[in-house]
Amino acid sequence: MAARNRPRGLVKEDVADAHEERNMWNQIVTDMKKLKALHARAAEVSKLIVETEERLAEQGTPTVAEIDSLQHLYREGLKLAEEEQKILKEEPNDVVKNISILTALRSASETDPPRSSNPLKPRNPKRRLETDGAGDSPGPSSGTSSAGQRFKGSNGRSTSVPFGREGREVTVKLEDGAETPKNPFAEKYGQLVVGADVAYKQSKAKGVEGDWIQCNISAVLGEGNKRRYEVQDAAPEDNGAPAATYKTSAASLIVIPAQGTPLPEYPKGKQVLALYPDTTTFYRAEVMRTKNNTCVLKFEGEDEINKEMEVDRRFVLDVSK
Repeated sequence: MAARNRPRGLVKEDVADAHEERNMWNQIVTDMKKLKALHARAAEVSKLIVETEERLAEQGTPTVAEIDSLQHLYREGLKLAEEEQKILKEEPNDVVKNISILTALRSASETDPPRSSNPLKPRNPKRRLETDGAGDSPGPSSGTSSAGQRFKGSNGRSTSVPFGREGREVTVKLEDGAETPKNPFAEKYGQLVVGADVAYKQSKAKGVEGDWIQCNISAVLGEGNKRRYEVQDAAPEDNGAPAATYKTSAASLIVIPAQGTPLPEYPKGKQVLALYPDTTTFYRAEVMRTKNNTCVLKFEGEDEINKEMEVDRRFVLDVSK
C-alpha cells in the first residue's frame, strides 16, 4: 500500500472523553476554590479559639455566654474540618482521587510511545504476534491474526489508516445477534473487564492521528465515572521487552467480542474497523460479504484495485453508529 495523498477516513467526531477530562479539571478547580475559602475560615476560627481560651484562662471563671461562644467556635471548626475532608477524599468531589486520575491520564498521553510517528508508515506490520494476554483468540481464518500463534507478515503495508483522535468515546455492549452499538455518554462496564480483548486508540502524537491497536485489559482502576483501564499491547516490543501497557478510559476502547459471542452478519458496503491481516492494527474497511467465520473486506487505501482480504469476524468491528 503506497503512501496516499487523499484524506483518510475517520470515525465521526466524538469528543466526549475530552469533555470528560475538561469537566473533571473544572470540577477540581471549583473544589480547590472551596477548599481555599474553608481553609481561610478554619484558620480564623482556630485563631479565635486560641485567643478566647487565653482570655478565659486569665479571667479565671468564664461566664455561660463565654462558654457557649467557645463551644460554638469548636463546633464550627469541626464542621469546617469535616467539609474539607469530604471535598478532599469523599464522593462526589474526591479531589485527591480526581487529581491522581487526571495526572495519570495526562502522563499516559504524553509518554505513550508513538508507533506511527509518520502517518505514511504502518505500525510495524511484520512484527510477530506473541500473545494478546487473553489466551482465547480464535484460530486464524485466511489472513487473520490470533493469540498464541505467531504470524509474520509478508505483505507489509507502507501506510496506516488512522481512525480518529484519542478522546472519542466508543463504548460497546454486545447483544445476541445485534450489531455493536456505541454510546458516547455511558460506559458499558459489563464488557470492559480484566482479560477482555479490545481495540485501543493510541494517543495522538505530533499531529498524527493515533492508530487503533489490539490490546488486552490487564487492570480496571477506580469506580463509577472515574473508572480507568490498563491495557497491554498484543504485540511485544521489537527488542524483546514486554509488551507496552497504557492507561486509558472507555472512550479509547472498543470491545472485541469474546469467543462464542453471536456475531452480526454485516451487509455488503458496511463500513467497519477491522484487524489488518498479519498485524495487530485495525483499519477502516468495507464489507464485501460475510462468510461463516470470516468477513471478506476491502481495506481503504489498498494499491491493488479490488483486492479483497478475509478477516476473522471477531476482529471486524462496527463503528458506523
